[in-house]
Amino acid sequence: MDGATRSVIMRWAGPALGALMAVACVLAGPGQTGGRAAAAAAAAQNPLSVTFVARKCPQYTDVMANKARNNIQESLRDLGPDSNYASGEAVSAAKEAAGTPLPPCEPLPDWTFSTGSGITSKSTASLNLSTVTTAYRQNITTKASTPELDDQGNDTGRTLEGAVTVDLDSRELGAGSGLIAQGGTKSQTLNGLQEQYGFAALRCAQDSVNGDNVEYVTFPSGSRHVFCYYYAVTPPPDAGTIKVIKKVQPKTAGAGDFRFDGNLSYADTNNDGTNDFVLRASAQQDDSMTFIRGAGGTPWTFKEVVPPNSGWTPPTIPRCTVVGPGGGEGSSQVEVDSTGAASVKLGAGDTVTCTYTNTRTSGKALLEKESIGGTGTFDIDLKPPPGATPIAVSPVTTTQESVPVTVAEAPAGATPGTYTIDETIPRPDGTGTWNLESLNCNGTEVPITKGPATDSAPLGTWHASYDVASVDDATCLLTDKFTPGGAINIEKVTEGGTGTFAYDIVAQPDSRRRDDATYRSTATTESEGVAVTAHPEDGSGGPAADGLTVDDSTPYTVQEYLPPPTAAGHWEMTDADCGTAGSDVDTEQGTVQVRLTADDPRPTCRFTNRFVEVGTLDVTKRTTGDTALRPGAAHLALSCADGTEDALDIAAGDTSGALTRHAFGNSTTCRLEETATGAGDGVDVDTSAVLTVAGGEPQKVTLGESFPVRTGEAVSVVVTNVFKAPPPPTSPPPTSPPPTSAPPTSPPPTSPPPTSGVPTTPPPVTPHPGPSHPGHHLADTGTSTTALWLAFAAALAVALGTLTVTAMRRR
Repeated sequence: MDGATRSVIMRWAGPALGALMAVACVLAGPGQTGGRAAAAAAAAQNPLSVTFVARKCPQYTDVMANKARNNIQESLRDLGPDSNYASGEAVSAAKEAAGTPLPPCEPLPDWTFSTGSGITSKSTASLNLSTVTTAYRQNITTKASTPELDDQGNDTGRTLEGAVTVDLDSRELGAGSGLIAQGGTKSQTLNGLQEQYGFAALRCAQDSVNGDNVEYVTFPSGSRHVFCYYYAVTPPPDAGTIKVIKKVQPKTAGAGDFRFDGNLSYADTNNDGTNDFVLRASAQQDDSMTFIRGAGGTPWTFKEVVPPNSGWTPPTIPRCTVVGPGGGEGSSQVEVDSTGAASVKLGAGDTVTCTYTNTRTSGKALLEKESIGGTGTFDIDLKPPPGATPIAVSPVTTTQESVPVTVAEAPAGATPGTYTIDETIPRPDGTGTWNLESLNCNGTEVPITKGPATDSAPLGTWHASYDVASVDDATCLLTDKFTPGGAINIEKVTEGGTGTFAYDIVAQPDSRRRDDATYRSTATTESEGVAVTAHPEDGSGGPAADGLTVDDSTPYTVQEYLPPPTAAGHWEMTDADCGTAGSDVDTEQGTVQVRLTADDPRPTCRFTNRFVEVGTLDVTKRTTGDTALRPGAAHLALSCADGTEDALDIAAGDTSGALTRHAFGNSTTCRLEETATGAGDGVDVDTSAVLTVAGGEPQKVTLGESFPVRTGEAVSVVVTNVFKAPPPPTSPPPTSPPPTSAPPTSPPPTSPPPTSGVPTTPPPVTPHPGPSHPGHHLADTGTSTTALWLAFAAALAVALGTLTVTAMRRR
């Protein structure tokens, strides 16, 4: 092949070979890289945050109560509807709007909250509101409005008025499940506005139990955002104090639980529909309760209720005193009647103290038995003085607390002399233990000793003796006290990591329950799969909760609080096994119901938790840097079911780009869409997408269709564009002119220029269909790469062959 032939071939084959080289460049290693990720509209793994919301209401009854309505509640008057939250359910904007609607309540901007650790009980200095012990932040102040976020911290498109959202800082994150939120600041619990506002309620995250001014802030499994709702009343009533004291006359036999009915209490201890409180007193020990309540308005009422057949006489008319704020005369109005009922219209700053005193009439029996704290059966032996007729005593059973039953009688009168009493110490039955508190004979407390164990009394006996001086001087009362022996033990096992977990144990139902106590404990694992025991948060040893009532009609809810999520992942509860005592396990809310029975009074609940690592997604786009093939920018869009959105732009000349890695705390699905390849006019693009999980087997992905991103998995998607230039124009073979006879005299022809005979303009060809604007061609994902290569190679071969023949003929 001579030089002219090669010139012709190269002139027409050059564009085709150039296209081939461009394709090869795409398939070769990356050249110039770039790519710019567009700003994400919603990013996965938002920082942990809390939205603080404040509301002001005209009346206390406008405010929904917390789950437990008891005398821990710190509002100056009782609240409105019962809580609409289930056990373990986190506070939400929807539930708050339903329970405490706007109006009549209104948003409260410029209200300040604090965070910290530890709880300091209310005092006069704190305006009788609880505070954090150690403050972290005291400048979290509500604004006019803020976006309402979902549990992942993503914008819902709705707005909350009188609210502010803050991300947790390093100290708050370090507090773990011990982080506490407080209304106001440590020194100004009502932000210096106590003349304008009064505390009504505070609810945070999963802690909406007791109605005090401090609440724990914890994050349910997988959540990254929670709410705190604060309610104030305006204008507030002034505050005053009412103290009720219970006394028993000296030399009175036994002890008693004395119930007082009335609106002074927020609790209903016996579930009879009337609020009440209980005081336990004896001749040796007074009892009292103090209430901080609102001044003015509806009077506060209370009245002692004496159980029938208890032997207790109705109380004397209570003796009430009123002391003003400075120790002088107060302004409170107190009314009492002969039944012992009291009505107090409380004056601002006053302290009203009412004292009730009771006595007990002696029974006609020689010996009686009463029990407090419970009922039971008791084995008692009574021996009369020598020479007297023996006294047969059968085991006696009490059926009502504080109501005596007869042990032995002496119808003809007691024989003078010394009587001895031996009571067999009851065997523990799992429900609790009994103790003989006192023996009172005719107003005299008789010493009690413990006797040795015998075959009939394996635990020994309680022994006492009493001298009877005359036949009429013989009335004795034995008083036994029951201490509940139920307990809940908690074991903690973790998988995938270690951490500190907190637990609350609360008697049910929450509303107006008798047991005001919330038992809080913590457990810290040090090794995976190795169980540790939770102990009370105060540092004492023993079970997570002890001294519980054993009664299967009184279930307890055990609530687990998880460590807060981290960038690496979050904790989830996989199981809570309490044996036969447990039921209704809710792994999402982190709760289990426990019922204590005589057969299983001290069960152990084993909580198992797993650390769930975040799922990650990496997206890479590979393209060509040849601006002749791709003069425009390429665009790739990411969208996920959890709200995550992102985009990638690759400028002309760059060969690749990647999105910033996305992390997902919960499993989700995502999809990729290629909205522009940047290809020039007439350029075909073949797009492929391959997904791998942790470097495993590649899987094909179709753009526009969803693919899973699961927690604990590292997902990578690579999108590749292969560009193909339009086929080169072809020249038709030249037509040979008919032969003519050259004149013999004609001179020989001169050599033509090298380009003579080659068409300067190729024949027209039909362009490849495509959009009219270069740089915005969509990917042709339905074309086979192999077919394109074969077609291209065949066309190139034909073109080369045709050009070769043409050149040869032109010779």
